[in-house]
Amino acid sequence: MKITFKSTFNLEETELETESTTLGALLDELSSKYRTTQVEFFDSETREVYPDWQVFLNGQPYGALADGLDTKLKDSDKVELFVFTMAGG
Repeated sequence: MKITFKSTFNLEETELETESTTLGALLDELSSKYRTTQVEFFDSETREVYPDWQVFLNGQPYGALADGLDTKLKDSDKVELFVFTMAGG
């Protein structure tokens, strides 16, 4: 299936071909793909998104989705992954 993907490390919206059927499986797939760039946003063992990252599916935060990371993906879904930064001084 094809989804649209945008992230802190890939600011251009891109169409991504995936066989992942859930949001968690997709994050695991992306985590493996981008691990070589030293970007860590998902723990595959515990199936948790690191606290400083935000994940959205079709504009909704994954925590607000009824099935969370087990939410089924469908063709043309939009997944966004951004690091949460706080200004400080």
